Amino acid sequence: MTQTKASKRIAILYGSETGNAHDFASILSYKLRRLHFAHTLSTIGNYSPSHILNCKYLFVICSTTGQGEIPRNGQERSDGTRNNTLWSFLKRKDLPEDFLSHVHVSFLGLGDSSYPKFNYAIKKLHERIVNQLGAKELFARLEADEQCLIGSNKGTGAGIEAVYFEFEKKTLKYLCDTFSLRKLNGELVKRQGISTDLYLEPISSLKKSDETENMIHNTEPPRFLGDDNVKIGTVLNNKRITAEPHFQDVRQFVFKGIEHEEYYPGDTISMYPCNSDEAVNQFLSLQPHWSNVADMPLEFNHGIPPDLMDGGLIGKLTLRGLLKYHCDIESIPRASFFMKIWTFATEIDKLERGREQLEQQREKLRQFAYDEDMQDLFDYCNRPRRSILEVIEDFGSLKLPWEHMTDYLPIIKPRYFSISSAPCDPNIELTIAIVKYKTILRRIRKGVCTEYVSKLAIGDSFRYKVQNKGTFHHNLKKKSMILVSPGVGIAPMMCLIRSNICKDISLFFGNRYKEHDFLYESTLREWHNDKKISLYTCFSRDKENSSDIKYVQDNLWKFGEEMTRKILNNEALIFICGSSGKMPIQVRLTFVEMLKKWGNFEEDEQAADYLRQMEKNYRYLQETW
Repeated sequence: MTQTKASKRIAILYGSETGNAHDFASILSYKLRRLHFAHTLSTIGNYSPSHILNCKYLFVICSTTGQGEIPRNGQERSDGTRNNTLWSFLKRKDLPEDFLSHVHVSFLGLGDSSYPKFNYAIKKLHERIVNQLGAKELFARLEADEQCLIGSNKGTGAGIEAVYFEFEKKTLKYLCDTFSLRKLNGELVKRQGISTDLYLEPISSLKKSDETENMIHNTEPPRFLGDDNVKIGTVLNNKRITAEPHFQDVRQFVFKGIEHEEYYPGDTISMYPCNSDEAVNQFLSLQPHWSNVADMPLEFNHGIPPDLMDGGLIGKLTLRGLLKYHCDIESIPRASFFMKIWTFATEIDKLERGREQLEQQREKLRQFAYDEDMQDLFDYCNRPRRSILEVIEDFGSLKLPWEHMTDYLPIIKPRYFSISSAPCDPNIELTIAIVKYKTILRRIRKGVCTEYVSKLAIGDSFRYKVQNKGTFHHNLKKKSMILVSPGVGIAPMMCLIRSNICKDISLFFGNRYKEHDFLYESTLREWHNDKKISLYTCFSRDKENSSDIKYVQDNLWKFGEEMTRKILNNEALIFICGSSGKMPIQVRLTFVEMLKKWGNFEEDEQAADYLRQMEKNYRYLQETW
């Protein structure tokens, strides 16, 4: 069944950094279409400001990134421009207080409570749209926590889903109660949803090109079209900087960018990886009816889906090219994947137990799609890190239509890496930890992007963009800086130190073993000896070289009096970078205790208030993942 056309009256807008907000917005859109609600689904950045004048019901799902910012696709268009976007328009000071009084709106925020500005982006949107421009809330704003400290879902670790389903229920109930009837052939009929047994076709699907007799065999480097902002880098160095026996492979990755590339401390590189030929061939072997079409030229029947344009669309459009460069077939599937594919479990001939096994597989796939107690889905997909490829292998009854592949297969998103080289150096340096681990299934898992990076040789080229985040635009001149960077969190610190914008830098670095993963040891020691920085190190599994100090927060406490003096007397900037979770929380608690002991703050709340004020003044910065 074909989807209904878009409408300006109802809009679902999302701002997404890692894909969660996008997925939830897509699920909500999918369910609205099944209920015959015509609507618009768009990133906040791509939504035209003029459309807000016709919008009556607005549903906003937005994550928070960086220092409490709206994600990039919430602030800019697909082409990278920020002029005349919805958010830039809504921030205009000349808009009247009742400008959005015609809009009914609801908000869902996705955040990480290890960040100081938890769910700040959705709060910012709420403040402007409702409190300042007069939109009416349908129900109270909902906020989810990826750390599962809020809204945990029966201990599965998938807490954000529980909060999303609450948002979805309230949204669907309101719309169905308000619009219980719909027009069909000029008559009002009761609104009833389309059966979940029927697949809802996307607005635009693939079809064979008029040149189908000309099979495409790509022997030349691929060309990517439609994104003028994407650039080509050339690899200059790809060297492992952790010891060979060490479990983790960390690379010093250097490439030649374009001439006069501008970037500054805190900026990142977005890299566009691709799947291996082995993974693509495996997919085609699991769906053999795709093989005869795999290298035929294709085209979209109703325009290119916008999600495919970031980084450019492969110039010669084939199933093989889409699988290799655009479809994230080695990612862990989300619930929306199962919603769209379970009806294609029809291949009874492949099953040993025939009809009985077919019905079992269909029911299990449907359960993954629609069961709000997501324990089974979590246990099957997330806990063992099972990929889409493995799901298709497990469920032999699946016969997927290639025409709709870009609807149910997720799109490969760019991966972001902090820049380590000095600002604007044409030889751009990254510090990349190669993702490789063994799951509870005793299978080796590799990150799609880091596996791609690990195989890039000197002279190879790849697609990238510089993302100018402006992390330090308020703090270019500070008397003192306290940098806390365990592991590969050292990456942006290298750029910051090399920028020479501060002469009093205290760097707290930590890892596991001094002899195995002391990243950039010779450079950091040289800087310390030259008094460019004061270096404080610790190694959590290395009692010989770090007997009394285990973690970076322990080292902060050891030198707490001196660091507190820098914070209070020198207005030092604090920058924390590394893995999210316990580390940034423990570091923040340590700063609170330091302020109490050496800063004359008697109560926790007084010290916490001081840190919050530092955040407002961009003196307390955090970049964790």
